[in-house]
Amino acid sequence: MDLNLIGLFVEIVESRSLSAAARKLGMTRANISQRLKLLERETGAQLLRRSTRSFELTQAGHTLYECGQRMLEDLGTARASIDSLGQTLTGRVRISVPTGFGRMFIGSKLLEFARMHPGIAVNVTFNNRIEDLIAAEVDVALRITTTPPLDYVARNICSIDWNLYASADYMQKHGPIDSPADLETQTLVASPYPGRRVTMTLTHRQDEADVHVITMQPALQSGDYPFLAEAVCDGMGIGLLPAYVPYAPMSRGLLRILPQYRVAGQQNTLYIVTLPNRYPSPATRALIDYLQAEIVSLAQTWA
Repeated sequence: MDLNLIGLFVEIVESRSLSAAARKLGMTRANISQRLKLLERETGAQLLRRSTRSFELTQAGHTLYECGQRMLEDLGTARASIDSLGQTLTGRVRISVPTGFGRMFIGSKLLEFARMHPGIAVNVTFNNRIEDLIAAEVDVALRITTTPPLDYVARNICSIDWNLYASADYMQKHGPIDSPADLETQTLVASPYPGRRVTMTLTHRQDEADVHVITMQPALQSGDYPFLAEAVCDGMGIGLLPAYVPYAPMSRGLLRILPQYRVAGQQNTLYIVTLPNRYPSPATRALIDYLQAEIVSLAQTWA
């Protein structure tokens, strides 16, 4: 099947009319129509139902359009990869990162990446809730979750442990905390949980039979971990936080509470998520490789 004809068909669909496609491609409408008929003969199927002013795609047309888009995208990426061999990386990458992890660590890493590759335009979004990468116009997303989305390519980068933390000032006023049962009289700071109450399962690291289930009503809740870290540093309560939080510059000095216990968190794995694409652009590949190496290196310091 002629790839040029497929590209022409994709242009017709995206232009929403044969006349508009003809103007954009510098062709006559009659020539466009003739080539469309040739493509329909090659496919053996009607692709468009046309009226005097508009058209609609047939089922065969929908299938060819979706496949054609992917073929043209793969071809463009392959050409870019070949053209960039031995040259300075260029292009654009759109990335979404979680707000807390992004502001605490990844923001500075992305600035470093941008300095290393001035030819790559990096578009950064701080967002915890992007579900559809296509609708959000995102090429790469960092997600901390228990299960990665099935319709994307998800690279498992590292696990995210959860711990309990407090400031020295808080412990001086409200400590000591020697066992999980002591938590029930404390003030909790945490991210939002279903039902507003937080149920924590604490398992002793040396004795799997030593398990405690504690339910508490947080005095302060937020999905923004820099805000929660600031609250814990200010002595507002004990924080149920990802293990990376105390290593951020803004939250140095936090004390680990009940370190002999492992705390089950809502979300426990960090993934790099991308759209299925056999030929990601060199710029996208460079960013993914860079982030994977940097995050794995960071994660080794959180143990």
